Amino acid sequence: MIARLLAKARQALTTAQRDLENADADAAANRAYYAVFYAAWAMFVARGLERPKTHSGLIAEFSNRFVRNGPFDRGLGATLGKLENLRSYADYTLEPTPRDKSEAALHAAAAFVAAIEDAIGRLKPTDD
Repeated sequence: MIARLLAKARQALTTAQRDLENADADAAANRAYYAVFYAAWAMFVARGLERPKTHSGLIAEFSNRFVRNGPFDRGLGATLGKLENLRSYADYTLEPTPRDKSEAALHAAAAFVAAIEDAIGRLKPTDD
């Protein structure tokens, strides 16, 4: 399951990049968020934890379990909430998402996914 979640995260990054290239900043913001969502979910699975049922629950529990006492710093931990806010703006308002915000979201998402992949890679192998 971990490998499938990380593959979905990487696919979301690829799609976000393509959306930006096609001048669709709203869709890019959405996919950047889902990249970090799937990566965070993979971290829960890797630690043998159940994924919280809601987006806000996942964001809060990620911070409680993986930022407060490590292995991730506050800046990286804040990425989930920031990108979820941008996704909500992109998905639920009639205003276009600024391209620079979607570009920044894509870069933050790529760093987040890479950090999760690295952390999972350092854990003991488990049944996937």
